[in-house]
Amino acid sequence: MRANPDFPETWFISMSVIGRPNLLTRPRYSGILARQLNDSQQRQEIIVRSHLLLPDQLLLLVQPFKSPLAAWMQYFVKDTALHICESLRTDMQDERKEWFSFFVNRDNNGVEVFWRNIEHLPVGSEKEFEAFESRMLSAPVKAGYVSAPEYYPYTWFNNRAGIDHTPFQFNAD
Repeated sequence: MRANPDFPETWFISMSVIGRPNLLTRPRYSGILARQLNDSQQRQEIIVRSHLLLPDQLLLLVQPFKSPLAAWMQYFVKDTALHICESLRTDMQDERKEWFSFFVNRDNNGVEVFWRNIEHLPVGSEKEFEAFESRMLSAPVKAGYVSAPEYYPYTWFNNRAGIDHTPFQFNAD
């Protein structure tokens, strides 16, 4: 049950890759995330409102649509880990190959350990939504990737990854 019945069920999701690699903003891997998120939207499971990719972290603001968040999250976490790990097995870049073989998949359980620090927090109001978007926009600046959020290419408004999103339309009271 939502705390605010006037605000649609919305969640802030944060997921990190184990070992903090420079991975998710590579076209090969951002493409996997984009396909999975876009497919979920095509199946009307979720609506992506905002997203941000860092080299080692995915941040999302989503609304469950025809699928409960817990069910969608379970599928998304497992499926993205599976596809990214499959792609890492054939990655030609020695550093990533070594990181995957010796750090992630050393016990042949890469899919189970790929994502860590997975959190999903409820968003109960327009003010909270805007605070989470602000948190997302400050992340690449705090990490030192850019001097201002508008220069970072992996946001919902610059969208180099190609993740479909539907901006939130707030009521003008």
